Amino acid sequence: MIKLFPNYASEMKLVSINLKEGKADSPFDEETKFVPSSNGGYDVFVNSSDFKWYQNAARTIASLGCFSIRLTSEVKLSPNEFYWFVTALYDGIHDISIEYDLAAEELSKVEAMANLVSKFRAIADTDSKISTPTSVVKALFEEIESAASECGAKASLTLIKRGDKDFESCTGLKAVGLASDEDPCMGIIDVIPSNLDENAPLDVAMVGKGITFDTGGYSLKPEKFMETMRTDKTAVIYLSGALCLALKLGLKRRCRLYLCCSENMVSGRGMLPGDIIKYPNDISVEINNTDAEGRLVLADGLLKASNDNPSFILDMATLTGAAKVAVGRDMFSVLTSEATLDEKLKSSFDECGEMYWQLPLAPYHRRFLSSRRATVTNSGHGEGAPGSSVAASFLEQFVKKDIPWVHIDLSSAYLPDGSPFLAAGPSGSTILGLATWLCTR
Repeated sequence: MIKLFPNYASEMKLVSINLKEGKADSPFDEETKFVPSSNGGYDVFVNSSDFKWYQNAARTIASLGCFSIRLTSEVKLSPNEFYWFVTALYDGIHDISIEYDLAAEELSKVEAMANLVSKFRAIADTDSKISTPTSVVKALFEEIESAASECGAKASLTLIKRGDKDFESCTGLKAVGLASDEDPCMGIIDVIPSNLDENAPLDVAMVGKGITFDTGGYSLKPEKFMETMRTDKTAVIYLSGALCLALKLGLKRRCRLYLCCSENMVSGRGMLPGDIIKYPNDISVEINNTDAEGRLVLADGLLKASNDNPSFILDMATLTGAAKVAVGRDMFSVLTSEATLDEKLKSSFDECGEMYWQLPLAPYHRRFLSSRRATVTNSGHGEGAPGSSVAASFLEQFVKKDIPWVHIDLSSAYLPDGSPFLAAGPSGSTILGLATWLCTR
């Protein structure tokens, strides 16, 4: 739980922390990040010209074991910077209490945003025996339904799972979920703000990968890559968090989530390398890597979203290791067939302080998916295949050409060891930026 107070407003026992521009005085080494202060707290040294200096300061404070603090700063933090400071202090273990000199209304807004994002960071970290495909969809719908009811919006869930008639068209989910005892499913969550009627056109369709545990299938992952695969569902968590936050911030347009959820397991009936599957749009796919399963389930969601004719489609997934190699875990990758990113999406990411980078997507990337036996393979092959771009090229085939589309490869979903900016664990990346974008369209 995160609680924020106006400066000197509470009677709680708090550690005094002062963010101080410059470096430590002698006899301390000038690289010392903190020194004891005369009031029993600490001076924490910052350089406000450094990138994300306020998050770096928060991680220093966390290293001192200080989570209940009275914060002062020689450099005034804006509400957005203070949000990221609080987010950086969060570690999923400690309650946080902070006094800071911001207006009560601004503190209240930051507190609400930080608590919501922290809640979805915690959901992303739940183990796979708790977060099965159907249970995670239902849990996310409960969060969205609650947020919708608070502001008079309507939220509805259509759950399509193995055994249902409509599931027969979910080619990717059927194939990926074959080996699992848990039913693969697609949860379609429709949200209509209070200012619209039930016949309002669909503005944004958001499609998410929700692999609740990923062994890699018969293309089995090494042990060290499998131990965090409970977080392969993170995209559906963060998209749901973004929609919840957008509702609280004043969503005005109709949005729909397509949560494509399954386990990717191993059994005698499981998907095999060399299998060929065929989607309703007549694209056949030769499986050359069962660990490239995320794009298979996303294809189901993208087809359904395209048939619903939204004004914009965005999909998001923890899709490729190549994205982490390209940009690292501190930022996420954005790909689109357009030369430039949607201006409102870009400005929302920039204004909110989200860390991202646009990677290329060109027609020639399709050549790395060539197949002798089917339309395409599901995973890239050939010398120098750029994994993130090739994966996006696969997805592009399942989106109607006249609908603007953006793909996010969520390379910043999870930090195994933490960073100078965030604690170890799920990062909450994209939630604030996407929520802001949904509200400014």
